[in-house]
Amino acid sequence: MTDADALFAPLAADAVPAVSRLAARCLAADGGLPLAAGEGFTARRYAAEGGLAIGAYDPDGTLVAAAAIRPTGGTVTGTALVDPAARGRGLGVAALDWCLGGADVMETESLTDGAAALFADRGLTMSFAEDVMRHDLKEIPDVPLPAGVRLAGWAPDTVSRFHAAYRAAFAERPGFPDWDQEQWTGWLVDDDFRPPWSLLAVDASGADLGFVVCGDGWLVQVGTTPAARGRGVGAALTTAALRAAAADGASEMLLDVNVDNPVAADLYRRLGFTVLGRRARFTRPASAR
Repeated sequence: MTDADALFAPLAADAVPAVSRLAARCLAADGGLPLAAGEGFTARRYAAEGGLAIGAYDPDGTLVAAAAIRPTGGTVTGTALVDPAARGRGLGVAALDWCLGGADVMETESLTDGAAALFADRGLTMSFAEDVMRHDLKEIPDVPLPAGVRLAGWAPDTVSRFHAAYRAAFAERPGFPDWDQEQWTGWLVDDDFRPPWSLLAVDASGADLGFVVCGDGWLVQVGTTPAARGRGVGAALTTAALRAAAADGASEMLLDVNVDNPVAADLYRRLGFTVLGRRARFTRPASAR
């Protein structure tokens, strides 16, 4: 046992607010998903049913590191946080090694070079990563719709068309879940879903060329059908959604883009999005489990 190991103890059930404050300090230094500092988010990881969590406190009572493991489907996933002011003391190594005592997957909402090196040292490989991007709605570029293209909104009689556009746009993507309409809308439509910001691009013949769906503060998905790519449809849909959000009083919009989709990432950068940070998941090889 190292000195860092000795600092950890089981995390109390009422520690979620302290974990959220720790997550906020990590996000301020490392970037990443702003929602990751919310108490609902941290509770699902550090106070999950069937999970375990540990924490380390400085003498003044400040939580400076936390780690947790929880069941996730057919595996166990771990996550950890170390206060930027407490790094270099072995806390991250101790937290990761504790997690790997029960988890085969590690996730992070703010990937740093140091964390990536530590995961690699323990034999983990990155199985998923996406960049979190932000757009300040004070400045939205003017991107006109292509000639002959119009917009249609989310409505009961267009939901099936949105779903068809979703399937056509993403069917070739690795890991595409191929959800049916009920599964997709069940995942998409919640209290934060914003129908007025969700749009279809339709050509003069009535064919749907692409779609964008939005939640409160989020561009959830943007996609264009294969035949419509390269015509500016995706850019026009994105900026139309940004303008709709701004008209309703939103000040910013966020999105996630997978690191294996550089074409989309480049488009978002050209439209004024900036990267806040990177989320990632690392997996231990089956031979090491």
